[in-house]
Amino acid sequence: MPKVAQAWLTALLMLAAAPAVMAESATPMGDPERGAELAPRCTGCHGPEGRSNITRYPSIAGMEPSLFRERMAGLKAGEGGHLLKNMTRGLSEQDIADLAAHFATRE
Repeated sequence: MPKVAQAWLTALLMLAAAPAVMAESATPMGDPERGAELAPRCTGCHGPEGRSNITRYPSIAGMEPSLFRERMAGLKAGEGGHLLKNMTRGLSEQDIADLAAHFATRE
């Protein structure tokens, strides 16, 4: 394959892959220290450090960050009822990423 054609093909492949790369970087990195500052809004029900002793409230300690973010998105959408929707109101994507990073470090 001529070098010019190979260069064009490489450029096209890079452009085609750009949306996937952008989607991955759209998820903010979590700061566990900031998450610790936000954690009291969760630990009242989910227990100290996110370890619940009440079966009604699942433990969130050690939860994989992607799963935590997924569940929080559902709660914000109302999947957990009005109470949990209200509890998550006002949390930004960065706040959720920070909480996810914090609780992932708890065991």
